[in-house]
Amino acid sequence: MHVEFSKRADGGSLALIDREDGVRLRLRSYDRTGEVPHDAVHLVGERALGLTCGLWGSLAAGALFDSVEVVAGRPRHDRHRRSDAVRRENAAQLRHAESVVGVLQQCVDGDGDSTKAALDAAWGITATGASPYTVDQAATAVRELRTLRERWRRLAVGGTIPYTWPTPPRARRRR
Repeated sequence: MHVEFSKRADGGSLALIDREDGVRLRLRSYDRTGEVPHDAVHLVGERALGLTCGLWGSLAAGALFDSVEVVAGRPRHDRHRRSDAVRRENAAQLRHAESVVGVLQQCVDGDGDSTKAALDAAWGITATGASPYTVDQAATAVRELRTLRERWRRLAVGGTIPYTWPTPPRARRRR
């Protein structure tokens, strides 16, 4: 799935999302408080940590949220039922992704702990047992988010930063 984040004049962001099914979505951010758009932290953090059913995996699978609108393509006839099913199926990881992304947002904004311990603590908010995150995953997430922060700071209003969200094998077969 191809995603392009663009900077709005009011400091917020938009993400244009081209899903594998030919549908184009627009995701409008609600926040303007962090150095990096919250939805971009979700993408980079979820990808680095292997969260396949958080915000971005759910969007790829057909979930819709209040901040998302279909802008092109032909959505499924049962898109609302499909969205509800994906959101129910991914509910635990969606909640967890918010906890983890909060830690990563604090880190990239400069006042958070960038260690694996902080991610482990975020894991413990919504799950039991040992955290699945490795030191390498934590370091990759932080490194990639700091790179994104520098790119975002230099980005002009209307400019874009592209990303790719990996398509799950099952979704590729359906095409």
